[in-house]
Amino acid sequence: GSNEVNLLDSRTVMGDLGWIAFPKNGWEEIGEVDENYAPIHTYQVCKVMEQNQNNWLLTSWISNEGASRIFIELKFTLRDCNSLPGGLGTCKETFNMYYFESDDQNGRNIKENQYIKIDTIAADESFTELDLGDRVMKLNTEVRDVGPLSKKGFYLAFQDVGACIALVSVRVYYKEAPS
Repeated sequence: GSNEVNLLDSRTVMGDLGWIAFPKNGWEEIGEVDENYAPIHTYQVCKVMEQNQNNWLLTSWISNEGASRIFIELKFTLRDCNSLPGGLGTCKETFNMYYFESDDQNGRNIKENQYIKIDTIAADESFTELDLGDRVMKLNTEVRDVGPLSKKGFYLAFQDVGACIALVSVRVYYKEAPS
C-alpha cells in the first residue's frame, strides 16, 4: 500500500548486497536480470541429494528506522521434490527464516542458536521440470511480520535444510500510520 516504507528491497540494490552464505558451498548468488533487464540478486541452493543440509544465508544489517514492527516479503521459487529423481528422502520443500536484533552493524558473526525463528516458509506452488522447459516460473510471494523490535536494526537469515530454492527478492518494509 501507499503507506509502506521500504527498509530493504534486494531488487533495487545495484551493487553488492553484502550477504553472507555459510557454508560457502550452500547458497550461491546468481546474477540474473528481470523482465526489464535490470540486474537482480537471486540466491539459489539445491542440495537435495545430500543428508543433513544446514545452509544459512545472512543479510547485511537492516536499520528499522525506529519502526517497532516490520514486514518481510519474499519472492521465491521452490522445486517439487517429486520432480527430482533420486532426491526422495533427502529433498525438502520448505525453508526457515530467522532474525536477530542488533544495535551493531558488525553483529552478524553470532551463533545459530541466537537467531529467533520467524517461520517455516513453504511454497503455495512448487514447480516441476516441465515448467522449467516452458520457462514458467511459479513465483511464490510470502509475507511475514516481526515485532515488537527494540533495537536499532536486525539481520535476517534464511536456512535451507535440503530444498531446491531460488530466492528471487527480499523486501523489508514498515507501515507508516496515516497522518
